[in-house]
Amino acid sequence: MMNERVKTHTKNIMLFFLIALLSTFLQATPVVVSGGPENDYEGWIARLSDNRLMVIFTRNPDWVSGDLYITFSSDSGATWDSVIPIIEENGDQATLSFIQLPNDTLCLWYASNEDGQYGIYEARSFDGLSWLRQGRIELGWSHADMFYDPTVILEPDSSLTMSYRGPGGAYIAHCPYGGDWDTLKTMVGAGGYRPRVMKHTNGTYLYVYHRNTGSGYEVFSRTSTDRINWSNEVQLTTQGNSHDPFANQAPDPKYLVYYATYVPPAYNLYRRASSNGVDWETEYQITADICNNTQPHFFIETNEVYLLWAHAVNYPNDHDVYFERTTYFGVQDTDIESTLHSTVSIEIYPNPSVQKINILLTAKQTEEIEISLYDVQGQMIGQPIQKTINKMCSFHINTAHLSNGTYFVKVDYTKGACFKKFIVVR
Repeated sequence: MMNERVKTHTKNIMLFFLIALLSTFLQATPVVVSGGPENDYEGWIARLSDNRLMVIFTRNPDWVSGDLYITFSSDSGATWDSVIPIIEENGDQATLSFIQLPNDTLCLWYASNEDGQYGIYEARSFDGLSWLRQGRIELGWSHADMFYDPTVILEPDSSLTMSYRGPGGAYIAHCPYGGDWDTLKTMVGAGGYRPRVMKHTNGTYLYVYHRNTGSGYEVFSRTSTDRINWSNEVQLTTQGNSHDPFANQAPDPKYLVYYATYVPPAYNLYRRASSNGVDWETEYQITADICNNTQPHFFIETNEVYLLWAHAVNYPNDHDVYFERTTYFGVQDTDIESTLHSTVSIEIYPNPSVQKINILLTAKQTEEIEISLYDVQGQMIGQPIQKTINKMCSFHINTAHLSNGTYFVKVDYTKGACFKKFIVVR
């Protein structure tokens, strides 16, 4: 029987390496876009028409006197130019969004309290280096009202749609091509913070934000086809401390939402995907770190994810802007497991792990199995464990000797193999 299982193992090894490749979505080495002792965060990334990547971020040494900086990459994020300041004013220049218009004009929206209260300002540029400030935009609020945290998207008809935080919650506004922003003050999410809007190619808007549920902050989403009538809230997280959602469309073409969730010892980035904007797949962990990772922003082109976020080198006074370019596979590890087997299943807990993982195997019949542990390069760690299970088997594996990262448990059995991912975090 073991010889047959060796043949099965050989047949499945190529598939396993495909799965190991999938985990590079989690494990690519981050590139530091802006490092050093400065407090850099709240970044935004996009590809320009000349094929460069452009990032604008906030540098804020004391959380009250931020300025905006810019940098470029000509090699798809492998290296980045020296950062330079572009908006330096009195007060705090903070939360931001930018797009490039079809005529190559760069439009930047950002929050500032230079006039005493936070409002949203606009600036324009042709080269990203010299910016002409357009002043504070009008959204129907008085000068005493605070509104900030804009996200602006370009519509197919060249109009603009903006999500932003205003008094009491998260709002949406629209600006027709060549016109002015509406002043309807349309609220989408009462109590919502960090609102982000995207528009799917099917014509549906997805609006995400986090808000206090009374037992902590959670991420929520709503959908609409007209920016006026919105679906009921869908709660995407349940940890009691989730923030900073950002939504975009994947090539498959699912809705994707990235966000930061605190699971001791730190905030890390997670994502969820949905085919319809209402029913969401299992949460998928992106980073595994003992330092806080927050404020994700990303776009996807040709199945590549360009992800930017804030990494707390020394919270709260030193953040770096991190970047990763990784392949989007659009498949959850749980989806992979279900396609690879029909008689054996694996559960692993706790996951992420610190010192050990507990493994629970269940089978529809008595099975002779072999359990192996692999890293993301497909290298086996230690020696395989051979067991016979009768319906159910549980045991643990020590992970104290493993470095932080992603690993796979592989179970070979008579008619196939199954895999399960786990993460080691300390």
